[in-house]
Amino acid sequence: MKAVFRFIITGLLAFRARRHLKKGHTRIIAITGSMGKTSTKEAAYTILKKRFNVFRNPKGFNTELGMSLAILGENESGFSSAKAWLRILKRAFFNPKPFYGQAILEMGADHPGDLRKLMKIAPPSLSVITHVAPVHLGSGQFKDIADIAREKSTLIKNLPAEGVAIVNFDDLLVRAMETKARRVTYGTEEPAMLRATAISSTAKNLRFTAHFDGQSQEFTVPLLGKFQVYICLAATAIALQFGVTLKECAETLKTFSLPPGRMNPIDGISNTMVIDGSYNASPYTMARSLELLRELKAGRKIAALGTMNELGEMTKKAHLAVGKQAAEIANLLIAVGPEAAHIKQGAVDAGMPESQIFTFLDSEEAGHFLKEHIQPKDLILVKGSQNRVRMEKLVKMIMEKPEDAPKLLCRQEEAWGKI
Repeated sequence: MKAVFRFIITGLLAFRARRHLKKGHTRIIAITGSMGKTSTKEAAYTILKKRFNVFRNPKGFNTELGMSLAILGENESGFSSAKAWLRILKRAFFNPKPFYGQAILEMGADHPGDLRKLMKIAPPSLSVITHVAPVHLGSGQFKDIADIAREKSTLIKNLPAEGVAIVNFDDLLVRAMETKARRVTYGTEEPAMLRATAISSTAKNLRFTAHFDGQSQEFTVPLLGKFQVYICLAATAIALQFGVTLKECAETLKTFSLPPGRMNPIDGISNTMVIDGSYNASPYTMARSLELLRELKAGRKIAALGTMNELGEMTKKAHLAVGKQAAEIANLLIAVGPEAAHIKQGAVDAGMPESQIFTFLDSEEAGHFLKEHIQPKDLILVKGSQNRVRMEKLVKMIMEKPEDAPKLLCRQEEAWGKI
């Protein structure tokens, strides 16, 4: 019965959202990829809102139901309450809604066919594909990375000829995707149309020089890690299609900050620094995060790493690899979640003493332990997937000002607090 009710609600809201966008003649900018969707969306929004009447779906509202809710101005779902859903439907169909010139919509895909559903609601004229990586490989999801690439390619394959396809040239799977629309490529390799060179990263900023159409511009963005350059490039590539200059993009991104849980620095207790990557994790992002930990200077480096979900048959191998990499970088390893034992095994196999490795099933339990063992000037990387792991709970326990958690950490809404 619940499934039928949800199906009806989803269909009604999708219909209303589609009609609203069509009536407002809103130009759709769609963003998908295995990682970087939300951050790219927020960076593009930061640039475009300076000039345009632009909308973006908040937080992770990137599913058929979530995106429809966002378009209709609803920032929460009705969860399991029939009364709440009826109130949402009433507002959706009878309350006036603002119109926007452009809508930047993050589009997620957990299963084959998800993107087609989203594109029916909001047909894009400009689409961006960030990366393809092994995620959502659990039972009933994607078979392999090639299956993921096919799904992601839907976003540019079905663009009209007058549309624009913005693709990551450095990702070979993305580079190979076909489209009849005009292609705009970005990356660090030639001959990407928008290219970054002289990329450097410190504990405070990401710096690079962007080149486009014979012009060059230096960027300084308050982000951690060289790998974040792809977020800046994708957002800049979007803005360039609307007549924004490279210089304007660089100026605007000087004050850009990532959404909570996406590798943000947070002051920790006892004069420590926490790198909060608690929103989600995949083998690719986990490896990049550990590389950042390697690059940064600190008195002692701690890796607090949670299970990576939905990896299917590669689950054990991926977690062994994480443990091995952590052993090469961290002085102390804290592994959390159902795959903690495999992270530990990978670290031990790589030569890390067992006395420096601690495993926990629960992130709060791990937080209590870490809180008692932190030393001044420690640098602590915290990263993991959301379901069953929730590493933001650990971050909250070791941050200097836990009262700032609602604005600094992910999943702090009341509904998440009950899970």
